[in-house]
Amino acid sequence: MKRATQKGARSTPVFSVDLFEDGLVFGQHRLESAQLWTGLPLALGSEGTVAPLHSRYSIRPDNNVSQLEGHLQRLSRLGILSSSVIFFGTVHDPMYPFEGRFDNALKLLQVFQRYQPGVLVLQTRSPLLVIAMPALKALADRLVVTIGIETPDDSMARRYTPAIPAAEDRFKMARTLKRFHIPVHVQVNPVLPYGDWKRDAAPFAASLIECSDAVFVAPLCNGSSSIERRVRRSPIGQRLALDRKFHWLRPDAAEPLQQALAILRPESATPARAIIERQLKLFVA
Repeated sequence: MKRATQKGARSTPVFSVDLFEDGLVFGQHRLESAQLWTGLPLALGSEGTVAPLHSRYSIRPDNNVSQLEGHLQRLSRLGILSSSVIFFGTVHDPMYPFEGRFDNALKLLQVFQRYQPGVLVLQTRSPLLVIAMPALKALADRLVVTIGIETPDDSMARRYTPAIPAAEDRFKMARTLKRFHIPVHVQVNPVLPYGDWKRDAAPFAASLIECSDAVFVAPLCNGSSSIERRVRRSPIGQRLALDRKFHWLRPDAAEPLQQALAILRPESATPARAIIERQLKLFVA
């Protein structure tokens, strides 16, 4: 850990915490500055990919809270914790209401209150997050909440992501967090059908801007052959093809929404990175 940190002293230390049925995983990542927010998006169920880890530590299910606490204590002793970005939820949604994950997530938020990183990026699609408002407010100066909203159309959300909470409930969650002055980022990754590809991009963009501090948009396919093969085998890709919505499978599927966001919020090209970097500067001695 020391060697890697000293070698890349100018880079931001990036870690992730993911909850599983049988425990959790604490990982260390190497990301460029521009990837601080977009580099570790919350996977969309089985559609997502796991970001490559520089190192990975499996944590047993027995007493995993104290084990995470041990990792954070070690980072604090090394002088790394206060300048680090920790992503809470990249593979699985930590606020998922089953398998005891939500209760464990609340316990881990208490650990993060005791051992605070420079920035904690909590990523979720679950409106249950508002139940944790006291913990969120305690972390607010160092917290960014990233909410996945792939489409504002609940009929499309039910069609392509049936296991995920309704889009309107996620919009309400984002607006609630904003009212409590908690920084909110929205991840539209991947962008899914929201109506007319071009005509309805501006209304969607306006809704995203109204409930967030920053928005990141990405297509389901990015042009790489390996991603395209994976998407073809995925439930979302197969449903889009069955519904003959082929332009949502193109690498330029996100462009109308990105353009609408750029018009309505001209600074939207870099706000997420700027927010994270600004917060880090507040807490790095």
